[in-house]
Amino acid sequence: MKFSEVLATLRPQGDEWAAHIPIDWAQGRTVFGGLQAALLVRAMRAVLGNRRGLPLRSLHVTFVGPVAAGREIRLRPEHLRTGRSASHARCDLLTPEGVACCGVAIFGAPRPSQVAIEIPKIEVGVDPDSLTDLPHVPGVIPDFVQQFQLRWALGTRQYTGYHEPKSIIFARLRDLDCSGEDALIALADSIPSPALSMLERPAPANSLNWMLELLGDPERLDRSAWSTIGTEVRAGCDGYLSQTSILWGPGGHAFSVSHQSVGVFG
Repeated sequence: MKFSEVLATLRPQGDEWAAHIPIDWAQGRTVFGGLQAALLVRAMRAVLGNRRGLPLRSLHVTFVGPVAAGREIRLRPEHLRTGRSASHARCDLLTPEGVACCGVAIFGAPRPSQVAIEIPKIEVGVDPDSLTDLPHVPGVIPDFVQQFQLRWALGTRQYTGYHEPKSIIFARLRDLDCSGEDALIALADSIPSPALSMLERPAPANSLNWMLELLGDPERLDRSAWSTIGTEVRAGCDGYLSQTSILWGPGGHAFSVSHQSVGVFG
């Protein structure tokens, strides 16, 4: 199922919402985090009433436990507060084992401001069409990667003993039927941690949390063209890493900044 098709399975179920996630969206023992986040956002929008059309400005997600693919999940959204321009909401993603993921989002109306700062796009001097896609290798590369095109401009693929915890990747979601917001959430979480490229053999790893800041209107993102994602692991100790990613659209505008805590067992 395409990304948009999975999101379309979200439906009300009493005071909660339910969705079915097929097996091909697995990421190891759990479901692709970007899909979990997109479902949370959709459920939170549903409880905003007449403010549900506000742009998403910030999303903080904590991945509490694994979400098994191939079965139904439930979501419990809650509207926390609406002020003059911003609305806050939260949502729990529930499995039979309990809360598996929880998120808090800020939706905010645009406001006039003299402060407008762009993040300069990284120029790598490489044509993405000259590169090849990350292949799907069962048992090594997660199943959900088949839904994307990922091409390395800087750094390399996982488990190659690379010397530097940085990467620049060209990324494209194969499903062009998504909204700009859904596609941006998926793309921003599509890339593996550069730390995995520093390992010489496969090792367990998982995202512990993810904070996404959206910059501007996601509908301006050309989903048919290549986005550029620059990621750097800034620090790490005791098996826990801190990394930051920036996603630029093909026109050079930075659409998102994300920060992530990653656990690596190797």
